[in-house]
Amino acid sequence: MEIEEVIGREDGVEAMVHHIVRSLSLSERMTKDMLSMIPTLDNRPSAMGYLSPANPPGKSVSLETNLASADRIISFWESNSSKAMLFQSSRKEASEYLAVVDGLRRLMENLVATHNTSDKLVRAQRLLETSMARLEKEFDRILSANVKPTMAPDDGNSSHGSSDELSTDEDGGSSSEHRRGRSSNADEICEIDMMPLDAVLDLRSIAKRMVANGYGSECVRIYGQTRKSVIEDCHNRIGVERLRASEVQKMEWEILDLKIKNWIRSVRIAVRILFASEKRLCDEIFSGLNNVRDYCFAEVVKGPMMKLLAFAESMAKSKKSSERLFRVLDMYETLWELMPDIENVYCQESCASVRTQASTILVRLGDSAVEIITVFENAIQAENSKTLVPGGTIHPLTGYVMNYLIFLSDYKETLMNITGPNAPSDGQDDEFGTRPSTLSARLGWIIINLQCNLDLKSNLYRDVALSNLFLMNNLNYIVSKVKGSKLLGLLGYGWLRKNQGEVRQYAENYERAAWMKALNYLRNEGIHVNGGSSSGLSQRAMKDRLNGFDSAIEEAIKKHSAWIVPDLQLREELRISVAEKIIPAYRFFLGRFRKSSESGSHSQIYIKYMPEDLEAHLLDLFHGDSSSLSSSSGRSLKEKGGR
Repeated sequence: MEIEEVIGREDGVEAMVHHIVRSLSLSERMTKDMLSMIPTLDNRPSAMGYLSPANPPGKSVSLETNLASADRIISFWESNSSKAMLFQSSRKEASEYLAVVDGLRRLMENLVATHNTSDKLVRAQRLLETSMARLEKEFDRILSANVKPTMAPDDGNSSHGSSDELSTDEDGGSSSEHRRGRSSNADEICEIDMMPLDAVLDLRSIAKRMVANGYGSECVRIYGQTRKSVIEDCHNRIGVERLRASEVQKMEWEILDLKIKNWIRSVRIAVRILFASEKRLCDEIFSGLNNVRDYCFAEVVKGPMMKLLAFAESMAKSKKSSERLFRVLDMYETLWELMPDIENVYCQESCASVRTQASTILVRLGDSAVEIITVFENAIQAENSKTLVPGGTIHPLTGYVMNYLIFLSDYKETLMNITGPNAPSDGQDDEFGTRPSTLSARLGWIIINLQCNLDLKSNLYRDVALSNLFLMNNLNYIVSKVKGSKLLGLLGYGWLRKNQGEVRQYAENYERAAWMKALNYLRNEGIHVNGGSSSGLSQRAMKDRLNGFDSAIEEAIKKHSAWIVPDLQLREELRISVAEKIIPAYRFFLGRFRKSSESGSHSQIYIKYMPEDLEAHLLDLFHGDSSSLSSSSGRSLKEKGGR
């Protein structure tokens, strides 16, 4: 049965008496819905002061006089209904009218007990119905006239009255229990005044009389209709919209990205300002009427909150692509952050479904994030481009993956909350005694997938030296990105040391493959010695070795000048390491060559490059400018010795 039909109307004296009795006792009049909504009505006060202003307390008056006094005041306002509203007049007149309503109720209680067949009971009931109709109109008018908050969320302090002004209402109840100003920052609950204080006090006075006299359903209906439209209007103004999963699926990412940003902003404003303030308004208007309060609040804001959650659910169900991960995590973080506020604002039993739905969607967003990470892993494994990066520099895949992981590490706490507690390790604790978490293992696995892909791409280089330089550059880039971000805290120093060692190994492999040919010409093997003295060295063999070295070093320098080591420190270290291997061996070879008796003073004409010049060229490698450095290197080298 609809709440509007909860309280029926009956005709006739006897039926009217039963109507009053049931209204007072709440035994048969209410349906199960109304009983569950208003269980506190049995505790309503029955002694309500005087019957009318003309009859002060303590003076004995007849029933007829009381009825006449009530009839006079109620009829006056009915005859003037087209000219003025009761609560638009003076506060004194409104108080008098409410006192009459209270007096009628007391009078009817007495009549039911002593004159239950009297026509006075019928007359009193009709007056009460008239007064309820009047209060119903007043309730509707006050609500409709105060649909805009008295202060906007960004106006700062929301309280517009002092603590003295908010202390008591005309019924003696506290009106400042929750009515206080707070910070307007949407990072915390920020209750604002949804309507002026005098309107709240008037609505509370009316609501108490309507519920006490069996007109709670009308009160709830009017409140729900008016406040729903207010909240919906506020929703529209902050840009909340309902999108189905199919619409989200088809939407261009740029548009969807903007809608997600707006959702994050809107849901914070809605929960912490709009819904929290509406809850406070319900608390103030329906103070002491707990179930009516909870029913009204649920009717007004349950739907709008479900609308906000529906968008998050659509995102959780939408297609899983790498570009969406960070926005999904943003939504998860926002909802996770708001969960305590949702539990607080929607604490009523009638709003249990809101709390459950919010928790469910939070889990779904987390699951969606994990699925997207899996999609990202698979995409790394499946990337099979055959295009070689020039000079063995950083591959675009390496840059993309590591930047992605760095952004991901900014969500460390969120991801650890999603992926669960620390996972068992192989028993090897890190330097600081920490075991790898599930997130750490996941990130480590992604990097391993990247390294495997890079190993395959390195095989595309025909030059073994360039292949090793490529692996060195890319692994060094990975290590530097880990070292300079939150990834280090996740992967640990053990991971860092291991991979730094691999970078050095790739560098050694490069040096061996790139410069061993030139170094082989400087070895002692193959040079014949006669009589065991240096004078017996084969001048021809020495000259052949020197010519072979010159050709090999020219080719290597020309080639490697076009290769790239983008990391400045690694580039300098590699240059020095190459020079330290080449130059001392070359100096030693030249020394032997000069001491050869067959060469004598004429040995200098066979030396094409001086060690200092050669060193200068070696220390200028890996710029990657093949059009200038390599050609100028060759030109300069040839100019040094003009055989």
